[in-house]
Amino acid sequence: SQYIQTFMNTTWLERTGVSLESNVILLLWSFTVSAYPLGGLTGAVVAGPMAIMLGRKMSLLLNNVFVIVAAALSGFSRMAKSFEMIMLSRFFTGVNAGVSMNIQPMYLAESAPKKLRGAVALTSASFTALGLVLGQVVGLRELLGGEESWPFLLASNVVPALIQLTALPWFPESPRYLLIDRGDKESCI
Repeated sequence: SQYIQTFMNTTWLERTGVSLESNVILLLWSFTVSAYPLGGLTGAVVAGPMAIMLGRKMSLLLNNVFVIVAAALSGFSRMAKSFEMIMLSRFFTGVNAGVSMNIQPMYLAESAPKKLRGAVALTSASFTALGLVLGQVVGLRELLGGEESWPFLLASNVVPALIQLTALPWFPESPRYLLIDRGDKESCI
């Protein structure tokens, strides 16, 4: 947060010739932090209709667009000298999280065999916790949390998205979606 706040102040100074006051920097940082849960709320609201209209698998694939755009925005923000790109990036990352936290457990639970359904549904929560721990480790100053590398840290969420884009097309669509939402009994079986 310290490096991004410094980046905001430096960017503003280069644009206007005037340095930001500490309370304005705090306000901008608050907007940046708040953009993520607002995006999450937006993603959670659109997740249900998205899962019904597009299906679970296609929704998860399409959801990767949000995180790829977010990674590009945050990764190039310093080069573009735009802290607004970070705010927008945080919003899109939140949308991705809101959609995936709703549709991913749904897809896993609906696609798993009956005797494995509970264990498979729990993998989503387990990998979320693992992702949080991994983010903390990668965010250490010695890795990607340094003054020069923070844009890469913010853009590193593209890695799971690329893995999902590579692997998910080979997975089947949710049988429940095929049968109940689309009425396609043959594909469901």
